[in-house]
Amino acid sequence: MKSVTFSEIVRIRERPFFLRCPATWRQLFPWVLTMAVGLPLLMLVLHLIDPETPLPFIVLPALVGGLMPVVMMGPGSFEMRTRFDAHHMISTLDEALVSLGYRRTRSDADRISYFRPLPWLRGREGSIEVAVQPHTLQVVGPVGSLRLLQQRIAC
Repeated sequence: MKSVTFSEIVRIRERPFFLRCPATWRQLFPWVLTMAVGLPLLMLVLHLIDPETPLPFIVLPALVGGLMPVVMMGPGSFEMRTRFDAHHMISTLDEALVSLGYRRTRSDADRISYFRPLPWLRGREGSIEVAVQPHTLQVVGPVGSLRLLQQRIAC
């Protein structure tokens, strides 16, 4: 992989798809339930274990941890640059995405789409789009999946 370089993952300045879509109660319900019931219960248990601990030391990390799924599903992109034709990198990208549970859904000369079928994701949520250019593959998808993808390809 000496001839391939990765750019940094850059967040795309748009809201995650599941926050833009009005009919996402099915996706948001587990997260809202966790934030409304699970985290207060966790904070109560931690406070009962050690009542001397100041509440901000319990509440702030719990809230940050509850917001992590929203942050990781946010859209981002990175580029894979190579000295040779980028079409040769597609098989490596396919193997890495299949190992992460993605399936190729659409493919043509300059665009490839991947989708990971999960029960709480619908439509294009969690999908990865790849733009093929002569010496570059531009990958767009959820930030968490892009980080895992970079790790898989780099190994």
